[in-house]
Amino acid sequence: MGSVRFYYLWSRQASAGEESGRKARPVCAVVRTAAVPGAVFLFPITLQSPGTERLSLSISQMECRRAGLDFPCWIILDEYNRVELDKAFDFETTTPIGSFSPAFLGIIAGAVKQAAAARKLAGIARS
Repeated sequence: MGSVRFYYLWSRQASAGEESGRKARPVCAVVRTAAVPGAVFLFPITLQSPGTERLSLSISQMECRRAGLDFPCWIILDEYNRVELDKAFDFETTTPIGSFSPAFLGIIAGAVKQAAAARKLAGIARS
């Protein structure tokens, strides 16, 4: 999977009653599961260095180049937006900006699995 532009809704914005993201940002479409076959799980990518309280991964310069992203940037892995593919209205485009290497996707997937097992994920179901 790669990076696409999506109007990502942060959990703090959803808690404040907002229903849509404020701006299109790069996200990583990491997870598609057999349990929820019609949905994708989108993890935000940010240019701002996240605080130490956030579960995140720094994206290397090489991976940024592959994914069509500015360097430096980070993928936030403690929250996500779940989007039903038939209701995917908040995508700026579904054309990928670029893609991560299989090795880096494996690292991301491992971190997401660990966060889920530790119950450190906050999901927002988008409709």
